[in-house]
Amino acid sequence: MSSHPLTIAFHIGVHKTATSHLQRSLRRASEPLAAKGVRYYGPDYFRLPGRTLQALFGFRPGLTDGGAQRPPTEQLARMRKDGDRIVLSEENFIGPLSQPHGRAMKHRYKTAGARLEALASAMGQQIDVHVAIRRPTAFLNSAYCQMLLGGRAQPVAMFQRRNPLGSVDWVDLVTRLRAARGVGALRVWRYEDYSALFPSIVSGLVGEDAAPLVTARPRYVNRGLSGPAVSQVLAQAGDASEINIAQAARKALPVEDGHPPFDGFAAEEHAIGDASYARQIKAIAQIDGVTLLRP
Repeated sequence: MSSHPLTIAFHIGVHKTATSHLQRSLRRASEPLAAKGVRYYGPDYFRLPGRTLQALFGFRPGLTDGGAQRPPTEQLARMRKDGDRIVLSEENFIGPLSQPHGRAMKHRYKTAGARLEALASAMGQQIDVHVAIRRPTAFLNSAYCQMLLGGRAQPVAMFQRRNPLGSVDWVDLVTRLRAARGVGALRVWRYEDYSALFPSIVSGLVGEDAAPLVTARPRYVNRGLSGPAVSQVLAQAGDASEINIAQAARKALPVEDGHPPFDGFAAEEHAIGDASYARQIKAIAQIDGVTLLRP
């Protein structure tokens, strides 16, 4: 085990902000990172049975000792190995992208702060948190497409009633994260700046010395649905002969072939959402203890 103090960086998402791209870029560099003392753990590790962070560190509600197989200190040592930095990335930890069965969602990731407090307490370790945010209308468009890809067909108007623009309140989320006990540094960036900020994002996660080992993947990982694909999904909803209508529609009518990306908002709604986003960015930049990354 390294003689240096252990540090922990946790990329918590949010969903639909190039999380898969960043995770796969980190995973591809996991071996050289380990040689530098940086141990990376992402969804491929945490989404196996019994491997969620709640299960590993024993804070699952309703279970004696949270159901952990071993004491948290031992679990942390097993993950650390001989390194001095652990990098975690798992957007599902802070809560679901959408409510089950498409139910209404007034506040997003409302338990995120409490979950981080529980994890930091279980680890006995301060956690530096890294989070991306996104333009509200684009975020909701992407969330809607993800719901369709997950096999739940719902008219866009119903989804928007249950997921209003006001539910995308990044100031509220960042404020709660900043107030969570056990959270150390808190770094935030806009999804729209992801490509330009990639080196800075990676450097914050793995450290400046190890950052050159992580290179960006050259293409999208999870491309969204086109407008025609969404129309096809809704037209075929309930057709039991198709195993996954949305997956098939994405393949048949891809954005890459020139089909326009799905957009469920009118120009006026985009303007309202963008004005709110600009105000939120300004407010986040002024929160004490928060670093807003900019190109």
